[in-house]
Amino acid sequence: MLLADILNRTSVSAKRLLAPGPTADELEKIVTAGLTAPDHGGLRPWRFIHIPDERRAALADIFAAIASDEPERARAKALNAPCLIAVVARLQPDNPKVPVREQYASVGAAITQMLLAANILGFGAIMLSGARCTDPRLLAALGLRGNEELMGFLSVGTVDGPVKPKPRPPLGNHLSVWNGPE
Repeated sequence: MLLADILNRTSVSAKRLLAPGPTADELEKIVTAGLTAPDHGGLRPWRFIHIPDERRAALADIFAAIASDEPERARAKALNAPCLIAVVARLQPDNPKVPVREQYASVGAAITQMLLAANILGFGAIMLSGARCTDPRLLAALGLRGNEELMGFLSVGTVDGPVKPKPRPPLGNHLSVWNGPE
């Protein structure tokens, strides 16, 4: 991996992600990249659910059923990209050594690693969430348990054309130097 791969990474709309998606071997590499995320305490506070092609219509029906408006638009979100992976946070809120905020940070790092791996393998990818990710019907359908939260869906596929580089904010807006206590 080159630093340029990281610096040039950008999300691509799921509508622009076409077949072919990752092979089984490439999907395994993408998920394995997620498992390399920093993880205080070795909790592995995540799990990933691949939604195979033959189950996408069922997921689309659930998306449509829980949509407050535009059910067909919601349905399309389950069908757009050729590869869809649900990202689940498996939290341990009572862990005395690893606060929940660190567990969320670890899940976020796993998502980033997976996005980078997808890009390095030549795919476009995006992480999508939204209100549906807290709907009890979707959580039950995916088999989430009490300590789990659906963080969103990682969409992966072949980009339909060139991707414009995303403008980055000035570094000074996000990096400062601490000069000691005031």
